Amino acid sequence: MLNTQVIQLPKQSVEHDHQYHQIILGVQGRAEFEVEGQGDLVSNHLGCLIPSSLSHSFCGIDTNEILVLNVPVQDQPAEALDEMELKCLTDLFDKSGFFKVDPTIRQLLQLSVKEMRTYPEDETLARSFGVCLLQLLTKHATRQQERRGSKRLNMEVLDAYIQANLNQKMLVRELALLACMSPSHFFSVFREENGVTPNQYITRRRLEHAKYLLECTGLPLIDVSVQTGFSSQSAFANVFKQYNNLTPRQYRLKQ
Repeated sequence: MLNTQVIQLPKQSVEHDHQYHQIILGVQGRAEFEVEGQGDLVSNHLGCLIPSSLSHSFCGIDTNEILVLNVPVQDQPAEALDEMELKCLTDLFDKSGFFKVDPTIRQLLQLSVKEMRTYPEDETLARSFGVCLLQLLTKHATRQQERRGSKRLNMEVLDAYIQANLNQKMLVRELALLACMSPSHFFSVFREENGVTPNQYITRRRLEHAKYLLECTGLPLIDVSVQTGFSSQSAFANVFKQYNNLTPRQYRLKQ
């Protein structure tokens, strides 16, 4: 059965694992957690998800207080899990990690802790608050996944921007701003949709334009490199040969 408790962590580091899932939410102060090589500071703005059987370490930093949700795994026969709890297990605990705590969850967290302090012996009340927190966390996670899944890139807008700025240095954050995404999220979505990273895509567009200039104009190679945004003629020549197995001069002579 889902168990909810408010505890203070020791300052010395502890490492263990357990046969149930766990959600860690900061009430006050900070606590350091590390799971699967990733570490961060849990606070009232950052929580931690720990799937069952994963070894993890933790320690408190100064005065700290955390709320721990111990969630039974689906295949424990002694546990009577309702439909909502089963959905939570599926949606939340597919991987470990840290997550930002929404203001709504922080409000419920503070109310839960206040009432649990008032009625410390009432396990039913503690479990009820735990179920509410679990359900709310699941809804927020599902909504974020739906937003990420429905967010697609408008490549016409991105291509137009790239084409208009081929002669300049371009940063991924500029493209992310056009797509209304964070740079890290934009990077992953772009690579998923196009099969290459944003910088690789930009380089290919630069080289496509360079081929056009080499084929259709008599511009000196130094001017071609400038118009396609390379830092120097030698850098342009090196990248061009890497992608085409020919130097720009050899490519022009073959046309």
